[in-house]
Amino acid sequence: MKKYKADNGLGNLFWGITLLLLLGFLFYRLRQGEVIWTDTLYIFFGIIFILSTTIKEYVITELNFLETHFVLSLFSKNKRIAIGDIIGLQKLKKNYLRIDKVRGFEVLRVKKSDMDALIAELKERNPRIRIAGEEE
Repeated sequence: MKKYKADNGLGNLFWGITLLLLLGFLFYRLRQGEVIWTDTLYIFFGIIFILSTTIKEYVITELNFLETHFVLSLFSKNKRIAIGDIIGLQKLKKNYLRIDKVRGFEVLRVKKSDMDALIAELKERNPRIRIAGEEE
């Protein structure tokens, strides 16, 4: 099984800053003697949301699936894209990969250094995949 790292970008940093602000607000309200149980719930659900949406890696399995592995899968299971359903690939910006499937599309945020290797592996597994900008 080949593993490719996901680039989670600045999203994790912004969520961390937001959580620190909520934590500061919680301590402020605690010192003022106010009721803090709602603030505690906000922080708890914020932590769960951050952990459940942080992608760790993409894995190409032996059964021809591209799986998305999360750091913590609370609300979503590891997402699987059948490689046989992929009909096209396109690089967007520096680290986004658009995967055109038979029904719809997906946009993955892949580490820049792993992008070409992931495209080559997917193309090897399914030679019918067309890559945008490539002439045949």
